[in-house]
Amino acid sequence: MQQPYGNYAYYPHPIYNHTPYIAPNSQSHPPFYGPPISQQPQPAPHNNNPPAPAPYSFDAAAYNLKSAPNAAPPFPKQHRRHQTTAAAPASMPLKSAMKKTMKVFNTAEATIGRQFSNPFHNPAANNQTTGPTTQMPRPRAYSNPTTPQNLLREDLYEAEPQEPIAYHMLVSFHGYNELRIEHVMKKALDDLRIHIWPLWKDGIETDTVMNNTCIVKFKNNPWDMGGPNIRQTYKLIVAFFSLFQDKGYSFQTAVNISSPVRTILHPLSLWASRLTNYYSQTPRLIFQVTQPDPRAHFFIAYFDHDGTRFTLIDPPNHIDMSIGARLRSALPPKSFYDKPMEEYARVIELKKKPNSNVSEVETSVFLVEILKVLNNLGFQLDASVVFSRRSALGVLRPAPRELHVFKGYLQT
Repeated sequence: MQQPYGNYAYYPHPIYNHTPYIAPNSQSHPPFYGPPISQQPQPAPHNNNPPAPAPYSFDAAAYNLKSAPNAAPPFPKQHRRHQTTAAAPASMPLKSAMKKTMKVFNTAEATIGRQFSNPFHNPAANNQTTGPTTQMPRPRAYSNPTTPQNLLREDLYEAEPQEPIAYHMLVSFHGYNELRIEHVMKKALDDLRIHIWPLWKDGIETDTVMNNTCIVKFKNNPWDMGGPNIRQTYKLIVAFFSLFQDKGYSFQTAVNISSPVRTILHPLSLWASRLTNYYSQTPRLIFQVTQPDPRAHFFIAYFDHDGTRFTLIDPPNHIDMSIGARLRSALPPKSFYDKPMEEYARVIELKKKPNSNVSEVETSVFLVEILKVLNNLGFQLDASVVFSRRSALGVLRPAPRELHVFKGYLQT
């Protein structure tokens, strides 16, 4: 006997409709789906028990389906399985498995992520041994024929290939009119042609680029320290260092590596290579990538051949006005001259001892004190470049001129 469950209303058992059995010789469908009327649930008796449907018969023969001869046993539920089910015997694959499918995703795991920065610039396209499984990225296509406004630079590689970043550029001065810049970048070369080459008023003879090396030959020998246009040379060198520092290249050091100037030499003339300057011993100035510093200021100074005379070319105003007073407090009194020369230079020269060619102060002490004073004024020695000097008769002078480049910041 069924008993009520608390004070909740009774819900009868659900009735599931089943497909009725149709006799083999029957030509019609049953009048309705469900149990016969005689098997419908009767009203509940007049007692305390809730109404319940009466059971009805179920024809199991109507649902006795013929199983396939090689059918696998039903896969048991995972939460009720306590032992491993035996593997099903091999059977013929389905027709859908025998169809040819695309192989686009066969290597998806190996090539996941973006492998190329630009689909139009694929290094594998030039590889002749590329196998059939190599997947090439699909080029980007735009439905609008006009170029998108937010097109990134990597999409323009096919029109302007990205050149590798040169972390070092080598600069060397050859002879009296030649300048070489090795591993120069295109943007740097464009800036040099716009801002530096026009500073030499006499013009350019040749400007060639070969194997990432720019070779420029100026007219009328700008590297001759005895020439009439020496002041233009000073301005050109200062502007050269300022431009490189502004663009993020700072001078690091200089190396002296022999390199052949002429690539074809007769075997009998190799012994005369040193005399004819076939091999260049000009040091290379190494400029390395650093932080751009547009506030940096440069000026040039140099010593004479015996180190007793120091000349400053266009120094900053605070250095021009105070270097003499600071040297007087550091050196013995009345041991040097301090006088301006022309309108762009200042000369500090040591005095000689009476009846002697020896200076009042040793040249090493003179050098150290000058560097110390300039350092206290905010400028440090940054680079040194050696140039040759030629006399009026064209004979090479024995003492070249070494230009010292000082770097610092102007006082505000």
